[in-house]
Amino acid sequence: MSRVATARSWALPAPIRTAVLALGIQSALALAYLLATDAGLAAPTMLAVPFVWLTVAAVAVRHAERPAVRRSTRWIAAGVGAAYALALAWLIGAVGPAMGSAGLDLVLLPPGWGPVLRYSGAGVAFTLVPYRAAGVLALGYLVSLSVRNVVEEGFSAGVGGLVALGSCAGCALPLVSSLAGVLGGAGLGIGAAPTVGGGTYLLGTAAYVLAAWLLAARPLRRYTTR
Repeated sequence: MSRVATARSWALPAPIRTAVLALGIQSALALAYLLATDAGLAAPTMLAVPFVWLTVAAVAVRHAERPAVRRSTRWIAAGVGAAYALALAWLIGAVGPAMGSAGLDLVLLPPGWGPVLRYSGAGVAFTLVPYRAAGVLALGYLVSLSVRNVVEEGFSAGVGGLVALGSCAGCALPLVSSLAGVLGGAGLGIGAAPTVGGGTYLLGTAAYVLAAWLLAARPLRRYTTR
């Protein structure tokens, strides 16, 4: 019995186990991607950015509190989360009006930054950078969970979510002007000075981590509902 208790006391917390697993999967996929393509590597700091976004997304989605609510509330929350994800994708330039001729292409950038899927046609265009796409979807889902609290428990339960939305604006705005830089290699240490682009991406990453944590943990909700 004591051995079992000792083993449990030394076990890693569940979020850390999820982070380790996510990093392992990303590393394996990145290695396979590099072996299968000539994408190459980015500067170390910039190479870490997608790993941070994807790992935080995995941990936040896996361990966020999921309020038990009525089916109607789930649908309302899902709709708000989807609308938020779409609005954020529009804000960072991942989705927008089509310009120029229709087409579909794939850009091979370093792991996490690529492969970038670009499409233009039928009035709509999108540019899917892997780590950003995962981050936007994760935030949309986390927003939907926060909305469940608002619908079921009142406005005070969503204070943490509102703060997170403000933080997420901080994670999105620095990326708006830098989307073209991703496709051109700026900020990745590829033929351009990485300091300005790198600082921009790191600022956006810090804001993203804060927003994901606030939406997943919702610490202000615990304070305001006491």
